[in-house]
Formats: sequence, C-alpha cells, structure tokens
Amino acid sequence: MIKNERYELYNYDCIEMMDLLIAEGKQVDLTVTSPPYDDIRNYNDSLVWNFDVFKQVAQRLYDITKDGGVVVWVVGDRTKNGSKTLTSFNQALYFKSIGFNMYDVMIYEKNGSTPPHKNRYMNTIEFMFVLSKGKP
Repeated sequence: MIKNERYELYNYDCIEMMDLLIAEGKQVDLTVTSPPYDDIRNYNDSLVWNFDVFKQVAQRLYDITKDGGVVVWVVGDRTKNGSKTLTSFNQALYFKSIGFNMYDVMIYEKNGSTPPHKNRYMNTIEFMFVLSKGKP
C-alpha cells in the first residue's frame, strides 16, 4: 500500500482487498481495473473467471464504492467458435441492474496488437465502461 495525506493506493488480489475493505467499513472514490476476459484465465487452480465470479466482484465493487464514486471497467470479449461472446455487454447491463449508472463508454485502442487472424478482423480495441454510484 502507498499512502499519504491525500490518498491510499492498494495493489492486491481484488476479492481479498474488497473483502478487507468491506470488513473495515471503508469505501473508495475510484477503482480502475482490467479483469480477465471470459474464461480465458485460471488463477492458481482456485479461481476460474466466469460470469458468476464477475457478479460477486461487481457486487463487492458496488458495496465499496462511495456515493459519487467511479469504477472504470476495461474489458474485451473472447472469440469463441468464430463469434465474439459479448460478455462485456452482459457485464455492463449487470452493473446497471445492481445500481451503477453507466456514466460513459469509451473505446481504448490497444498498441501492439497481434497480427490479423485469417478468419476475422484484428482485435485492436477494448471497452472502458465508466460506472458511477450516483452522480460523480
């Protein structure tokens, strides 16, 4: 943790950190995160990222975000069987369903993307969902 008189900066496993903040009754002004996309990652054989895990993270984010606070969720979609999963859009809708406002949607253009695949366009963007808890 980095701390001074103006801010505290944490770099932890997200679920452990959010549980700690909830237990201590603390809330945050800003969260910026780029979670795993769909089920592409497996972390230490203990956590497979899927939509049920996403829902747990989303609810914790809502619980730890101050009124007027912001979450920036940077995410993309997996290509499976020649089609984008659109999980990112399902995530955006879920965030709204639990009380977040969709303050803005931005497009992040990635540098150094992989060469184009012979069966699809090159994926050069990710979505940045800027969510707010109430009015930012």
